[in-house]
Amino acid sequence: MQGFFVCTGFVRYLFFGSHHLELYSLLIKSLMTPTNQRIVSIDFLRGLTIALMIVVNNPGDWGNLFLPFSHAHWNGATSTDLIFPFFIFIVGASISFSMLSKKASTENHSQLMIKIIKRGIIIFLLGLLKDNFPYMLHTDEGLVFKPLDTWRIMGVLQRIGLVYLFAGLIFVKTNWKQQVGITVSILLGYWALLQIEIDGAYILELDKYAGGNIVTYIDYLILGDNHMWQQIDLDSGRMLGWEPEGLLSTLPAIATCLIGVLAGQWIKRESAILDKISNLFAIGGALTVLALLWNLTFPFNKGLWTSSYVLYAGGIALMSSGFCMWLMDYKGYNKVAKPFVIFGSNATVAYLMAELVASLTWFIQIDGVSLNQTLAGLIKNLIPHPQLASHTYAFLWMIPFFLILKWMYNKKIFVKV
Repeated sequence: MQGFFVCTGFVRYLFFGSHHLELYSLLIKSLMTPTNQRIVSIDFLRGLTIALMIVVNNPGDWGNLFLPFSHAHWNGATSTDLIFPFFIFIVGASISFSMLSKKASTENHSQLMIKIIKRGIIIFLLGLLKDNFPYMLHTDEGLVFKPLDTWRIMGVLQRIGLVYLFAGLIFVKTNWKQQVGITVSILLGYWALLQIEIDGAYILELDKYAGGNIVTYIDYLILGDNHMWQQIDLDSGRMLGWEPEGLLSTLPAIATCLIGVLAGQWIKRESAILDKISNLFAIGGALTVLALLWNLTFPFNKGLWTSSYVLYAGGIALMSSGFCMWLMDYKGYNKVAKPFVIFGSNATVAYLMAELVASLTWFIQIDGVSLNQTLAGLIKNLIPHPQLASHTYAFLWMIPFFLILKWMYNKKIFVKV
């Protein structure tokens, strides 16, 4: 599009003089997105993903969910399964937005890398503290401190911290072509790794708790059963360890972040905004088609973060970014963005507040029933439809956190990790 205006401007200059060339120059500049201009659509998407993470993590009843708000049981991907990779994609885009200009000078590389490592470690430690809060357990003898040998090590923030660390370092020391090569190598390498059969079974045919699953097997080997997310097996009644944010499956999550890193660089380029939007749609569409084809032999799977799932989530994230850029940054429809910009302005604080308060409400018991279940029961009594009651509770749960974040936003209190 930009090339079209340049060519036609040159023709007009030949026939009508410099006056028209000046007009065309102004027209091109009006279609450019300055590199230092705040991109409302990205702020909106960051806040939207955080708000949705809070909603889907806090239903009134996990047994009564509308399909779009529930995770796929194993293979497959619902809209809820796209929320976490969307956020990791935006983490990648934010890396480009915040570091692209500083990266240009190699003198800044050491400082940038130290900052990335520190921030990655801090995010990981915040996740470790969050996932084991409130550090107490109910037992027959009363309350006891949660033993360190049962602390969960990995989790959502831990994955974000590791992904940020590795993707950030890759960004600083490579160009965009090398980043594409690394992304492709990760996806193909992970695909090859998951072709390994253990005990004669293909990994995606195995139960996620089975030792034969190579992803879980590595988590068992390195983390240990006691340091993983625990869930009751309904058939046996036993507590079984499985880590949905495991070590090996964090590798393809780095590829998800790198897709965001690449998108951020495309968006920051000095070019017409419509060119940027069309590129996001074209590349996103191509990745989605490729993902759907790959899904036929290598299924989408959020728990394993399969390579096809990376392309699928990345493709939709790119097209969603393109649509939001068209709607908000090009057309100027920004009113709907404000509440989510508020969420995104303190994203880590929003997530931590919601998760810590949720942990407390599950921990506090009234007559042997958790406060969370008691509050959810009040909504159930008011709304007879079980799924509607469950999601009403989730949306009501989000409101007090939004009010706190709105106050922080108005006071210009922004907590940067």
